[in-house]
Amino acid sequence: MAVDYDTLMRILKERRSIRRFKPDPVEKAKIDMLIEAARWAPSAGNAQPWEFVVITDRETIQELKTVMTGVMGNMKEGPLLILLCIDKNRETAWTGYDIGCALQNILLCAHSLGLGACAIGGFDEEMIVQLLDLPENFTPCLFVTAGYPEKRVEAPKRRSIDDIVLKEVATDE
Repeated sequence: MAVDYDTLMRILKERRSIRRFKPDPVEKAKIDMLIEAARWAPSAGNAQPWEFVVITDRETIQELKTVMTGVMGNMKEGPLLILLCIDKNRETAWTGYDIGCALQNILLCAHSLGLGACAIGGFDEEMIVQLLDLPENFTPCLFVTAGYPEKRVEAPKRRSIDDIVLKEVATDE
């Protein structure tokens, strides 16, 4: 199924980082769709260096919030947290990019499902490992908090194409 350019651009332009959520739980089917979207992210050499921890337990989310000072402290936590972990056994020089691709797929999929989401990178890694009892070969990398947005967020101003294209190297015609 092909998605036309206009539809794709609308999804890209409308997606926002959402930091305020309604308390309504996210349906299991939608959570599965988010993980499925991440699963199909490109990765160098098809390494697929990711593993995911899905957290919907409110007490656990509250406990995790205590080791995400500064970031989650300014947010009304969503009813869903997804932790993106790096599997050290699958890690390559390009793993950071691979995780970024998985993250982007989750964020775009969330928006397409009517969910809001926001990436969180500021947390105490050792405490996350302890609180979630992660195996030693998994490194917590990023969280995504998600849920139904409390309100619509307007897009911030973007630089123009002319402003961001450093140079064009083209053949003479």
